[in-house]
Amino acid sequence: MFAAEPFRVAHSGSDSLAPTNLDQHADWVAKWGMRLGGARQLKLFLGELCVPYLEDFYAALHAELEGADLLVSHPAAALVGSMVAESLDVPWIDGDLFPMLLATETRPPEPLPNLGKRANRLLWKSGRSRLFAPLTYQKDFAAFRRSKGLDATERSPIDAMRSPHLSLGLASPRYVVPAPDWPESIRMTGFTMWEGPDGGALPDDVAQFLDAGDPPVLVTLGTSAASAAPERFEAAMDVLDELGIRGIFLTSTTEIADRLTARDLSGRHGIWPFVSLSAVLPRCRAAVQSGSHGTNAMVLTAGLASVTSPVLFDQVWHGKRQEQLGTGVWAKKPARLAEALRRVLADADMQDAASRLGEALRTEDGVATASDEIERFLISNSR
Repeated sequence: MFAAEPFRVAHSGSDSLAPTNLDQHADWVAKWGMRLGGARQLKLFLGELCVPYLEDFYAALHAELEGADLLVSHPAAALVGSMVAESLDVPWIDGDLFPMLLATETRPPEPLPNLGKRANRLLWKSGRSRLFAPLTYQKDFAAFRRSKGLDATERSPIDAMRSPHLSLGLASPRYVVPAPDWPESIRMTGFTMWEGPDGGALPDDVAQFLDAGDPPVLVTLGTSAASAAPERFEAAMDVLDELGIRGIFLTSTTEIADRLTARDLSGRHGIWPFVSLSAVLPRCRAAVQSGSHGTNAMVLTAGLASVTSPVLFDQVWHGKRQEQLGTGVWAKKPARLAEALRRVLADADMQDAASRLGEALRTEDGVATASDEIERFLISNSR
C-alpha cells in the first residue's frame, strides 16, 4: 500500500508487531482491551512484543537515523526512538495520535471518574510511580539504556514517549480541546488523514455497488476487532437486514469478507477487506466503526453520524467523546449495537450535529499544519 507514496520504507527490525502476528493474541485483546483502562494491554504490547526485541528495533532505527537531521516518531515507537536519537544527538518530535491521554488536571486518566483538579493530578502522577513500574517494564528499559551507555536513571517509560522538543497532537482542537496546563511544546495540528493507496481512488466494482442503490451504512471495525471480535460484523449485518438498509463492509481480512458474503442471502451488501475511506465516506449515510483514531477522524470529517463499537481502551474515549458532541452513539457492549444503529439512523439532530462538525473540520488542514511545524523546528534548530 505504501509503494506509491513519496518515501522509502525500511524494516523495523522485528515482525513482532505485524498485524498478522497479532491474531494469536486475539483472546487477550478481547479480554483486556477495555478493562482497567487498557493497563493490562501493556503486558502484551511491552512485555511480549517490544521488550524482547529492543535490540532489533534499536539496531534497525540506528542504521536509518545516523546522519539524519530529525526523527519524527509515534509516541510508542519513541520508547526506542528516543534512545537512538539521544545516542546520535538527533532532535526528535512525537506525532501523538492520542493527545487526550496527555496528563492534565482538567480530566483524569480513563476510565476513572473526575474528582477534581487535585485528585486528577494525583492520579496522573501515580501512573509514573514505582507502584506501576512492573506494568511499564521500567527496569527493562533502564537496563537497556545502560547497555547503550545512556543515562539509566530508572524512570517511567511514559516520559520517554513525549518529546522535550516538540509534540504534535494530531487531532483537531475542536475535538480534543487543549488543556491549559499542557506544556508549551505541545501543538495541536488538526487531523492528519491518509487518503489511501492511489490517492484514495475508488475501484470500479465498489463504484458500481455505490451507484446501484441508496447510500449504504459503512461498517468498518479495524484489525483489532477483525481478530478479537469478528462477530460484530455479522451483528451489524443482521441489523441492516432487519431495517432493509444496504451496508458496505470493510472487514480487514478476506476470511471475514468470505464469511459475510456467504451470509448475505439478499445480495444487498458490498463486502471488501479494504477500500480507501476517503472515497467511500462521501457516498454513505452513517457508519459503524471501532473508534480507532484514523477511521474516527475520517468519519467525523465526512460529517457522518456513527456508532462506535470499541475493542481497545482508547477507542472507548472516542465513543464517549462522540456522545458528548452529539455526533454519535457509543455501543458499550455488542448487544447494544442494534439499538445504537437504529438511533443513529433515526436521529435527525445527531445527523445535523455530525454534518456541522464535519463542515468545520474540513476547514482545517492538519497535514499542512504538521508539516509547517516540523519545518519551523528544523529551521530554528539547524546546525
